[in-house]
Amino acid sequence: MPDRSVQLIYLDPPFGSGGRYRTFSDRWRWDEPDRAAFDALAASPLGPALSACRELLGEGDLLAYLVMLAPRLLELRRVLAPSGSIYLHCDPTSAHYIKILMDAVFGRVNFRNEIIWAYGGRGAKSGARQLGRNHDVILLYSCDPSAAIYRPQTVRRRYSAREARHLGWRQDEAGRWFKTAPRGDYTDASLVRLDAAGRVHRTHSGHIRIKYFLETEDDMIVDDVLLGDTWTDIPDAMHLGHERTGYPTQKPLALLRRIILAGSDRGDVVLDPFCGSGTTLVAAAELGRAFIGMDLSEEAIRISRERIIQL
Repeated sequence: MPDRSVQLIYLDPPFGSGGRYRTFSDRWRWDEPDRAAFDALAASPLGPALSACRELLGEGDLLAYLVMLAPRLLELRRVLAPSGSIYLHCDPTSAHYIKILMDAVFGRVNFRNEIIWAYGGRGAKSGARQLGRNHDVILLYSCDPSAAIYRPQTVRRRYSAREARHLGWRQDEAGRWFKTAPRGDYTDASLVRLDAAGRVHRTHSGHIRIKYFLETEDDMIVDDVLLGDTWTDIPDAMHLGHERTGYPTQKPLALLRRIILAGSDRGDVVLDPFCGSGTTLVAAAELGRAFIGMDLSEEAIRISRERIIQL
């Protein structure tokens, strides 16, 4: 692939979980090929990072997993455009080690977010000595923060009247819910127009605040809020019957749509080098992006191709 040819990369590689799936094995064992690969990477930007991981972990399964991932990260850095971003999906058991590698490849200053995708649905087992594990981690890096494309996203939140009052929201004489914000840069002339429209709120102490009216749906108050780095509104694809393909680690379309909308424009190239069931490719096609998907599993390629053909 040409250098700097991809605007957005999303990858959901094996997690190093030790699991064995119908379509692939996520079990890793340190052996002679891994040692040779480790030595070959010694002179790369990843050499010091991998050496630090070996000191911490020893020559075991997790180090073998990181050695598999390392050269792929170098290639992904090569093909990522100056305005591009990479979203690496992993789990909490390996995220901190992968972040060391990402810092080495993309630069610590180019780290943007650690996104927590809390998909729910998995409580702690009876007798377990730990909390339930119900979130994944998505590490977001850019090539150049000053040039990176980022389109802010909003999410709709629904609140009861009790929750709304707890947030400090109020109702006017007509029963309309509203929240307020400081006057900010509004001029006196603008305030006159806002007051005429019923959008000026005067506090008991005489301060002026601006009203922002809220929608209601089924007796709930609705607000569009700017998306943060904790995502709790997208369930796991395993609970979305209409999307399920049978692929064991399938991710929901809503998750990939959000990522693609945030980091790319129509016509841009989106790359998924561990495409699995093809969710990234389907979301990219629906949103008018070009896409490239790769996978070693024949079943993954079959499922991805069938989903794309059906669009």
